[in-house]
Amino acid sequence: MDKTAIYKRRRIIFAMAVPIMVQSVVQHVMILFDRGFLGNLDARYLAAVGNVMPIFNAFMFFTFSLGTGLTVLVAQNIGAQKYQKAQRFSESAFFFFSIFTAVLFLIWFFGAEAIFTLFGAQGDILIFASKYAHILSFLFLFLGIDVTAAGILQGIGITRPIMVFGVIKSVINIVLDWALIFGKLGLPAMGLEGAALATVIATAVGAAGILITSLVMQGLPFHLSKRAIIKPDWHYFRHILKIGLPSGMEGFLWSSGQLVIVYFLNQIDGMAIGVYSLVIGIQILSLFIYMGFAKSAMTLVGQRWGEGDRQAAKDTALHCQRLSLIVSLSCALLFIGFPGFLAGLFTKDTSVIARAVPLLRLAGVYVQFQAVNIIMGHAIRGTGDTKWMMYSQIFGTVFVIGVSYVMIFQFGLGLIGMYLTMIMDELIRGAINTVRFLTGKNPFKKTVEQEAKAC
Repeated sequence: MDKTAIYKRRRIIFAMAVPIMVQSVVQHVMILFDRGFLGNLDARYLAAVGNVMPIFNAFMFFTFSLGTGLTVLVAQNIGAQKYQKAQRFSESAFFFFSIFTAVLFLIWFFGAEAIFTLFGAQGDILIFASKYAHILSFLFLFLGIDVTAAGILQGIGITRPIMVFGVIKSVINIVLDWALIFGKLGLPAMGLEGAALATVIATAVGAAGILITSLVMQGLPFHLSKRAIIKPDWHYFRHILKIGLPSGMEGFLWSSGQLVIVYFLNQIDGMAIGVYSLVIGIQILSLFIYMGFAKSAMTLVGQRWGEGDRQAAKDTALHCQRLSLIVSLSCALLFIGFPGFLAGLFTKDTSVIARAVPLLRLAGVYVQFQAVNIIMGHAIRGTGDTKWMMYSQIFGTVFVIGVSYVMIFQFGLGLIGMYLTMIMDELIRGAINTVRFLTGKNPFKKTVEQEAKAC
């Protein structure tokens, strides 16, 4: 391939990846502000949020993973120049995703206390967590719109509006957090409930913005019919679910594994989860960057797959892989070379820093294998084969839970044992997924082509 073609491909990848990176980093900063405000007001609020968010995020992650089906089908039909078909998938998704997230709202609004009781919350923490979740549950009323509009734009390959409204949403959230938690700008001081309300308002604004953009933006290969949105076709949404449900289950399995890991860490000592959270908070910044390349890989592979150009799909995925490894290697140099400095940015507790240093060095190794696994996994999703990734995650969840238990408790390696397990998991699945994508062999009964024809 000549240099002009390589430059053109790289420009397309960056045009999609950079907005996703910016949005993710800004959203993470917003979360840090939120936790900082609440922690300074009352430490019990942090415990309440700590009970809410892992479970709440599992539902959120499942919903966004369902949206993978829409992104893949839009991308493949854009590649095949079947614009009307891509339009019908998009219109049907708006209606049915909104119905689904409305059901999630009812579950959380009426069942929050029962959910947290089941997970062991008690006393003031249970009361605070339930109040926080009751307000936060209204977020689901806007989530279906957000997931659908973002899925459409990403499938087309236009991610700038996702970034713009993601940043706007985060800025609004930070300002309202400060105003509603502490009672600034003439607003009442609502504490924990103010933080939840700020998130709901910011989400509503972001969803409205991205919805309007998807309806009126010029230059799109198809335009949505407002009338068709309220007259959905179940046939189209059924195919979205066929691809999206395995991704949803994959996300749910990952979240479930994380909940078990949290339980394991709480058995080590009271500070183990704090040290782990600190390290993950640093490590995740690298993930946000190469996740942009991963989502670009999924969309572009989907479009090339729709065109029938398998070689271009492979070349694009490998190009995204190389770019992600540049990021992961750069982060590794920081994690391995300056772990004490990085940990010291978030705490002055010398005992916590001492425990975080070896974990950050291991994180430098971990991100190399995670980058490979994530890029290849998203490339496989772009072909429409989300079942493979679900089975891969079943293996990963069982492996991480089982081997972590042995490494932490039987071998007495504690947090280091858990990180070694995570490295092995990403190494094994990354290698298998790379071979799976490059060979194009599907172990399931139907080929990817057959699945595409069924849509």
